[in-house]
Amino acid sequence: MKKPILYAALAALAVTSIGAKPIRSDAEYPANWREWVKVKETFIPGADTPLPADLPPVYVETIKTYNWLNKGKGTRLDIYVNPKALDAFAKHGPYDDGVTVVGVFEDAKVLLVTQHLLGEPLYGVYDFSGKDVAAKHETLAPSVCIGCHSGYSDTCGNGTCAVPDPARIAKKR
Repeated sequence: MKKPILYAALAALAVTSIGAKPIRSDAEYPANWREWVKVKETFIPGADTPLPADLPPVYVETIKTYNWLNKGKGTRLDIYVNPKALDAFAKHGPYDDGVTVVGVFEDAKVLLVTQHLLGEPLYGVYDFSGKDVAAKHETLAPSVCIGCHSGYSDTCGNGTCAVPDPARIAKKR
């Protein structure tokens, strides 16, 4: 490679790298999430599990996004809601400011966090100790959360997508 071409390639790489931001969570880690109300228990099937043809698109997308966790063997997903946000969660919002919902992949020890600020959702991904792991895999980036949570308005509302179970919520109030 000739030097002018090499220098031009290096300069282009430097310019594109300068503007790159590291992937990190936007939402805060809620240290007390285990004290919250578990409103849903579900499961992400393994990577080799055939999906039913009539499965709603939001579930297909969720499974495809996260079935690599736990080495592709499948993982339990539990949804916990901040007790202060239970009434809002039952209606998919609107939410007051603060961390509102966490999705917990128990087997993989990964916590998906939804927080609200001025009515807008923020997302984050942490391990159980509170370490930000959003950069660990491309599907854990907050931008991926935003894409799904805003793209399936028939199931998702105000930044949350879990279908509320009214009977389970009523027991916790």
